[in-house]
Parts: sequence; structure tokens; C-alpha cells
Amino acid sequence: MKKILTLALTFCAFIVAMACGSNDPEVDGMTGATEQTGGEGEGSAKGKMLVIYFSRADENWQVGYVERGNTAIMVDYIKELADVDVFEIVPVVAYPAVYDECTAYVTEEINENRRPAYKDDITNLNDYETIFVGGPIWWGRPPMLFRTFFEAHPELGGKTIIPFGTHGGSGVGSYATLIKEYYPNATVLESLGISGSSIRNASSKTTVENWLKKLSVDKQSTAIRNVRTRAADNGVSYTLNGLRSNGQRGIQIKNGNKYINR
Repeated sequence: MKKILTLALTFCAFIVAMACGSNDPEVDGMTGATEQTGGEGEGSAKGKMLVIYFSRADENWQVGYVERGNTAIMVDYIKELADVDVFEIVPVVAYPAVYDECTAYVTEEINENRRPAYKDDITNLNDYETIFVGGPIWWGRPPMLFRTFFEAHPELGGKTIIPFGTHGGSGVGSYATLIKEYYPNATVLESLGISGSSIRNASSKTTVENWLKKLSVDKQSTAIRNVRTRAADNGVSYTLNGLRSNGQRGIQIKNGNKYINR
């Protein structure tokens, strides 16, 4: 009797878990999470930086119809706060606009292990040292579109990669897992995930800003690093934007040291 009861409870738990996931491709059995950070290692980004992302607009869970997808909004914050180039992965066949139709389509894509094609491509990945990689989380994992992209670009293997994205509660840790699957020698820095339902809040932009500062890729940190390189030994004062100072007030850098000129 005890064994039968245990099996019954297990079966009920399975049904509940399936119900939680069946209505939302961004939820992996959890709700309410607004952000998640984590990664394989700590450190700072370096060199020229690129953001590679995919985002779906139209009807989104807990958001409704939007002209710009949740992850695209997060990319907008990154572009504003850091000096990065951007490449958007655009599928050849667009995902259905209606939410329920999209969830069914995504389920088929996963079950059939598809490799959806994308438009155009990027040819200068070797120009970048640090790559942000991000998108939504569907059924607890990145869209299959990323497998298509990763398989086409083995040159990402020696890069510093920073995962990010939007989700419905499951976080974006599976991006780091997928990246390490394809690029075991890549350096994966701290990721950031924000719930799609809150990405348009002002607090989410602040969260992105704090994350970038921690990675030393915000515009001020990058400017200071560049100025310190230029002002290492020549005795000339520079402003934080890297230009020579003409005696103006504010924060200056000279011989690698920061000071305030009043």
C-alpha cells in the first residue's frame, strides 16, 4: 500500500510539473524569478566586444503583444551602457506570432532536434575577443537556432563568452551549459538572466548596468582602462573619454593614476 501511494504521489508531481511547463516555453517549472547570475568563472571582459542575440517579438508570456522582443530590450540596455557591436540572429522562418502556436512549434523543433536556418551571417568573429551570447529560454533551454549558429562558427572556441537572456523563471544557466558543450576551451564569464515580464522596468536596466560594471565592460570602466594605457608613462593628463586634458575640471588620469582637477 505504501509503495502504491508513493507511486501515485510521484505521478501527480509529474503531471503538475508538465502542466507548469506546457503553457510557457520560457518557464521550466518555476515562476517569479526576476534575475539570475552565475557562470563558470569570474573575471573581466577584454578587447573588442560583440553581442550576438536572438529575440522574438509578437505575443510573449505575461507580456502580451510587443513590437520588440524581451531579449532585444536587454540588448538595448547593453548597447547604451557599453561599447559593443551587435549581430542579430534572424531565423529564415519566423516563429509563429500567436503564443500558443509558438509553443507547439518550439516543442516540435526540440523533439525533432531541428537546426533552423538563419538569415545572413557574420564573417568577422575573429575581430572580437569578448562575445556576449543571449536570447530567450524556451522549455528550460536556448532555442535550437543557437545550435545552428554554434555549429557554423567553431572560431568562437577561443573567445571570452558572456551568456545573458530573458526567461520566465528558469534562469539562463543553460546558455553557459550549451556554450561549454560546443566550446569547452572558451572562457565563460558571469551570466545574467532577467524575467521577460520585468525586462522593461527601470530596475532591470539598473541590474544590467551593475552586471556590466562587475565585468568591467561599462563605458566608464572601459574608458579608464584605455586612458591608463595611453597615460602609462608620458606625463600627459587625459579625461575619462581618452582625450588629452586642456586643463578642464573633473576626473583626470596621468601616468596611470586617477585624480580630480578642481
